[in-house]
Amino acid sequence: MNLPLDMLAEAFAPTTVLAWKPFLQPAPGVDRWWWLLIIPTAVGISLAYKATRSVELAQVPRDAARMSLQVIGAIVAGAVFLYLLVIVLLPMLPVD
Repeated sequence: MNLPLDMLAEAFAPTTVLAWKPFLQPAPGVDRWWWLLIIPTAVGISLAYKATRSVELAQVPRDAARMSLQVIGAIVAGAVFLYLLVIVLLPMLPVD
């Protein structure tokens, strides 16, 4: 049950974090969870875009949430399409 906590504790051990060189190496312990960073990225970009484009400030949270879901949905749909293309359809092609 504590597997994610154990992985985080191992990834952020003092020796691991002290040896980390930002901008030269990826952050320790993030390699398994990097794809989740799309959520704060989509929300941040949506908030910034809708804050400059909306006429009324009261509409910004709703419009940004809708845009965030659209962006995340489009990325998931693209990932499913590419998975089906590469893993399912391409192996079915004849090889000469």
